[in-house]
Amino acid sequence: MTPKNNEVTHLELTKKIRLVPMAETHLNELVKLEEACFPHPWTREALAEELRNPAAVFTVAMLGDHVAGYAGMQNIAGEGYVCNIAVFPQYRGAGIGRLLTGGLIRYARQNQLSFVTLEVRPSNIVAVSLYRSLGFAEEGRRPRFYRDPQEDALIMTWRPVETKLE
Repeated sequence: MTPKNNEVTHLELTKKIRLVPMAETHLNELVKLEEACFPHPWTREALAEELRNPAAVFTVAMLGDHVAGYAGMQNIAGEGYVCNIAVFPQYRGAGIGRLLTGGLIRYARQNQLSFVTLEVRPSNIVAVSLYRSLGFAEEGRRPRFYRDPQEDALIMTWRPVETKLE
């Protein structure tokens, strides 16, 4: 399948993505992203609070001057707790979620976090598959964690591979 004149192939798209720390200038687009992705989206105020939170690690995927997606986690006592990973629907399938999640893993390695953990809907097969491909393993379930629609959450955790030097 060849792209039409104004379409961009997935590979071309991911090459144009820049990962940057979340800033005040991103908040309006992030609110739109939250509303496009989640039945109970974060507000602008909640996102702004993360800018002031010293434990927050939030990254935005930029395509030119526009937000394509974002990922956020908390670094609490050397452990990573993912809050959200979201990509605008029109950019899904292009590897942006992989770039964002990979960025959280890089941060975890650089800062020697013990693990990175997240919750995901079992019905979100694409996300579950992505997380498994990046080394996350299922470690449990949270019953009735999600609403609208109600669903359990899979708890998935990435742990750094420890190598023993002998």
